[in-house]
Amino acid sequence: MKLKLATKEDFEQFLLVKEEFFEDYSISRKSKEFIFKEFKEYLLKGAIALAIENEEVIGYLAGEIEENPYEQVGYISEIFVKKEYRSKGISTKLKDKFLEFLKEIHLTVCRIYVNPDNP
Repeated sequence: MKLKLATKEDFEQFLLVKEEFFEDYSISRKSKEFIFKEFKEYLLKGAIALAIENEEVIGYLAGEIEENPYEQVGYISEIFVKKEYRSKGISTKLKDKFLEFLKEIHLTVCRIYVNPDNP
């Protein structure tokens, strides 16, 4: 498995796994344009870490940099791994890749908000 930070060229592969995200969580599908806009915003305001197996994106973590008058912190917005790849530590590796990105830009705090009903 390979880990990397996404670039605009990764959008089509990201789109495939994002559609599986909508299906798994029973979220209504969004248009390709909407997803592309969201994808670009993450790249502009943070990063998307991708897990790739056999040239296919099998999981991602989308994170942003939050700014307020007192601090800048990383924020993990969304994380998803395809069902057949779960329970193999991929989410942890994606988190570590995002934390590595934050360290490179000299941020030392990262937050995530978790829905208590999410298993």
